[in-house]
Amino acid sequence: MQKILIIKHGSLGDIISSTAAIKSINNYYNNSSITILTANNYIYFFKKSNFCESLIQDNRRGFLNFVIVIFKLLITNFDIIIDLQNSNRSSFYCMFLRIFSKAKINGTHVFSHYRYKYDKKNPPHVIDGLGKQINLLGIKTIEKPFISWLLNENFSINELKNKKYFIINPGCSAKNFIKRWSSKNFAEVCTFLLNKNILPVVIGAGEDKKTINEIQELESRILNLYDKSPIEVIYNLALNAEGALSNDTGPAHLIAATNCKLHLVLSSFSNTKSVIPQSNNVTFTQSKLINEITSDSIIKKIKLFL
Repeated sequence: MQKILIIKHGSLGDIISSTAAIKSINNYYNNSSITILTANNYIYFFKKSNFCESLIQDNRRGFLNFVIVIFKLLITNFDIIIDLQNSNRSSFYCMFLRIFSKAKINGTHVFSHYRYKYDKKNPPHVIDGLGKQINLLGIKTIEKPFISWLLNENFSINELKNKKYFIINPGCSAKNFIKRWSSKNFAEVCTFLLNKNILPVVIGAGEDKKTINEIQELESRILNLYDKSPIEVIYNLALNAEGALSNDTGPAHLIAATNCKLHLVLSSFSNTKSVIPQSNNVTFTQSKLINEITSDSIIKKIKLFL
C-alpha cells in the first residue's frame, strides 16, 4: 500500500478551492493511505471530509515546530508527496524530504520530481493550476470544489422558517482591511432586502464582530449569526438562500460552491482571474478603492438575480 502525503495549510478560500484536487487524488489513490499536513485551523475541516486516513498538524511557528514536522514526515516514509500549498515553508519541507527520503514529490518548486511550471506574471486560477499540477501524476481532476459532504438534511434555523433570506458576508481579516466594504453600505443593502420581504442573514466570526455590530446598529432587523456560522452552517444556509453578498474572503468560496447566486464587492487588490470563485453563479463589482462602490450600484446588481 502506498503512503501519500498532501500538503495544504490554508487559507479557507484556498482550502475550498483545493478540495477539487484533493478529491481527485483521493479517487485516484483509493487503495492507498493518505495523510494531509495542514494548519491547526483546518484539522476539523479535513477530519469531517474523510479525504484522508490521518492528519498532521502544523502550526507553522518557529524552528522547533519545523523540526518536529520534518521528523514526523521522515519517519512515516511517504512514497508520494503532493504539495498543494507550494509556499516557501512547504518547499523547505520538500527539500529535506528530497534529500533524506525516497519520496517522489509533486509541486511547483525546484525540489519537485513532477514539477508544474506556470507563468508567475499571469498565474492560473487556483483550481485550474492545482488540476494541471496533479495531472503530472496521471490524475484527472474534477473542475469544482467538492464540499457536498457538508450537507445536513436536518439543518434548520427557527428564525428562517417559511422566510426568504439572503446571506450577507461582510467579514475580512484585519490585515486585508483594504478589501473591506463599509458597514454603512452593507446596512443599506440589508434595508433594501427587508423592504423586499427578504431577511438579511449576516454571518461572520472573530475579527468580524465590530463590522457586524455596526451593521446591526444601522439596521436592527437583520438576523445576526456572528459566531454562529461555522462552515457547515454557511454551506447549508447557502443551499436555500435567495443569494449572497460578500467581500473577497474565504466564506465566499464556500457559498459559491453551492451554486448560490453570489455577488462580490472587490477592490483592485483582488485578482479576479486567479483567486475569486470562477462560476456562472458568481458576479462581481470591482473598483480601485472598494468604498468608491456605492450601495445603490450593488443593489442594482442584486435586483438582477432576485
